[in-house]
Amino acid sequence: MEFEQRIRSRGRALHDAETRRKGGLTRLQFFIVVLISSFSYYIVPNYLFPSITALSFVCWIWKDSVTARQIGSGLHGLGIGSFALDWSTVAGFLGSPLATPGFAILNILVGYIAIVHVVIPIAYWTNSFEAKRFPIFSAHVFNANGGLYDVSKVLNETTFAFNRQGYECYRKIHLSICTGSK
Repeated sequence: MEFEQRIRSRGRALHDAETRRKGGLTRLQFFIVVLISSFSYYIVPNYLFPSITALSFVCWIWKDSVTARQIGSGLHGLGIGSFALDWSTVAGFLGSPLATPGFAILNILVGYIAIVHVVIPIAYWTNSFEAKRFPIFSAHVFNANGGLYDVSKVLNETTFAFNRQGYECYRKIHLSICTGSK
């Protein structure tokens, strides 16, 4: 009988009349506190103050250096020497590092370091695939001169049909050495 009452009461957890203990919170008050806290926790770093998601001491030391920005910027570069004060940035690379086994995190970290800190800088500064014409980190597509690619010359904007003749006359698409979706 008591078990059945507990099951029924769980379905209306926030709707039941509840008396507040002295110094405590009701379920509804606790829910509202958590809702406001989590909203504030994500709105401040992501929209009001996004610079705390990528603090870079490399960019602070060499403020006017393009190479330092390419190496150190966490938003538009490789992020070497960059750190974050935002948990959503830390948790963004795996979903949640607390729910992932340690060996999987280390495997991803080794692959990340090998690609981002070794392969990409070597490919960029040796000018492989003429990479120095483009930004080191960009989600845009470029033409052969390093300008933004004019997609309307090779794609009909209303039907999204590919224009092969326009593509052959214009030029092929180029990507930066490290593409991303920022």
